[in-house]
Amino acid sequence: MAYNQQSAFGIPSTWEELNADVIAFLFTVTLLIGTLSLASMAGGDPETMVAVAVTGVAVVLLGTALIRLSEYLRTTESPSF
Repeated sequence: MAYNQQSAFGIPSTWEELNADVIAFLFTVTLLIGTLSLASMAGGDPETMVAVAVTGVAVVLLGTALIRLSEYLRTTESPSF
C-alpha cells in the first residue's frame, strides 16, 4: 500500500506501522491457536487443550500490551530517537 501526501490520514508513523504489524500477527496467532485448540479437543487430550489455551491467552495479552505501549509512546510528546 503506497502512501502519498494527498491522503487524508497522512503518512503513517513508525508506531502506527508497528501497531498494524502487531495486530496482523495477533490475528494470525489467534487463528492458529483456535485451530490447535479445536484439533486438541477432537483428539480428546485435556492437557494439550490447557497448554494451548494458556499459550493463547499469554500471546494475546503480550500483543495487547505491546500495542498499548507503542500507542502510548506514539501519543506522548517525547523526543524522537
